[in-house]
Amino acid sequence: MKLHLFVIMNYTITHSILKRFLLLVLGAASTIGVMAQSIYYSETSKEETKTANFDIIGKYGDKLLVFKNLKNASYISVYDEEMKLVENVELPFIPAKVLEYDILPFSDFSYIFFQYQQRNIAYLMAVKIDKNGKPLTTPAEIDTTYINYNASRRVYQVIASEDKSKMMAFKVNSRNEKRFIFETQLFTPDLSGIHASQLELEMDDQYDFLTDFYLDNEGTFVFGRGRRKSSEDNITQFFLVTKKAKEEKFEIKELKYENISLDEVKLRIDNAHQRYLFTAFYYKGRRGGVSIEGVANAMFDKVANDWVINNVIPLNDDLRADVRSESNLKNAFNDFFIRQILIRRDGGFIMTAECLYTTSQGGGFNRWDMFGNPYMMGGPMGWGGWGMAGPGMWGSPYYGSGAWNTRTRFHADNVVVLVFDREGKLSLSNVIRKKQFDDQSEAMVSYQTINTGNALHFLYNNYDTRDIVLSYQSIDSDGKVTRNPTMRSMDPKFQFMPRYARQVAARTIIIPCINRNYLAFAKIDF
Repeated sequence: MKLHLFVIMNYTITHSILKRFLLLVLGAASTIGVMAQSIYYSETSKEETKTANFDIIGKYGDKLLVFKNLKNASYISVYDEEMKLVENVELPFIPAKVLEYDILPFSDFSYIFFQYQQRNIAYLMAVKIDKNGKPLTTPAEIDTTYINYNASRRVYQVIASEDKSKMMAFKVNSRNEKRFIFETQLFTPDLSGIHASQLELEMDDQYDFLTDFYLDNEGTFVFGRGRRKSSEDNITQFFLVTKKAKEEKFEIKELKYENISLDEVKLRIDNAHQRYLFTAFYYKGRRGGVSIEGVANAMFDKVANDWVINNVIPLNDDLRADVRSESNLKNAFNDFFIRQILIRRDGGFIMTAECLYTTSQGGGFNRWDMFGNPYMMGGPMGWGGWGMAGPGMWGSPYYGSGAWNTRTRFHADNVVVLVFDREGKLSLSNVIRKKQFDDQSEAMVSYQTINTGNALHFLYNNYDTRDIVLSYQSIDSDGKVTRNPTMRSMDPKFQFMPRYARQVAARTIIIPCINRNYLAFAKIDF
């Protein structure tokens, strides 16, 4: 299957406007040609199969750190610049059975937060790791919770502010489906406590749900609460929920729209402008339409303590014609999911959305089933059940593969790039044409974006005759789109998982890959 060029879709946007926009997004501009690349692969180990859990920590000097967990053992693999294994640093203090890990990298160290159950107590612990992957501290107990059941998933979640000046550990008790209890602990990077609180949040409807959780640079806890009429309906009401760093209450502000309903709502924090961004696809009608009509954007200003932007942008037929694969114009966006939101320096933002769907023999389709909704009320749960999902989080892309249906095929097709200005209005739109599928899992499909300062690069697997090769397209600060040659030094034995790649330096990424069913990692320098 041949991938087409990344095409500028909005022909009314002038070259000068496009250039100014990209300068804001990408920073100081310089013309790029074909950049040299180098690819280094790690050696595989028979102990590390593709189902091993992992998390790419980052690059520290000339060392690259990857956390791994398999066969009830946890350790950090330390690689050099050519991905040769320096050593595996064992972490014997981590129990054999762990409910979840959260890894927060800083500039010269990282934290591993791990939680486990011992009898009827769930523990949240933290250990500080140095640049060489070695523990700097003994594990510190952050919190404990009494539970009268055998937990199978996380009880706590740990998040950090963008500037890493503050961290928060919190848990949610949803045993009473009408009243959720939040317990939060805000602390500094040295684990010194700032404030602890216990709060209640009223959940008025059976199908109320919560979004992902965030922490702004001032220590404000931020998330959204939505309401639907049933498990398969669109969102008919939506609220911003915040808790300031040292306050003991939630503040709730409803986001009101006229005659529309919302799809999955995404939240991002614009710390530079003291604003919270909410964006979602929308449908016509309060009862919920069947076709996505466009994008709804809203900005909440912290200083004004109110919504300052609230608009809807229909997606026109020209764009619909360009993104559709098999569907008609009206339903062109029905399989698209928001994948990334990048905040621009001027307060605008970029949204990328990808066409994602499955095909199988038997079973219906529900948009909310694509990624699950861990924040949906589904009956009394007690503590836990509130972990974030998605690429980049700890885990194995192959864990539970085939759980839906052994004959399920995972598809990832076109990507649409929408650029919005500070007022939330659409400035331009672009499309990356691709068509991907896999019958085992989602691991090999989809893409990742890399920002090298003077260009944005979209990496994805492309079918080249019978082989799958890693391809990428770039857009530079002048608006020039380049379909780059296939990367050099590509070893056909390695199959890449681009969606789980992590950028660890200005022009360096670490990307997991599979070699004969064994886990490996590749370092790519642009």
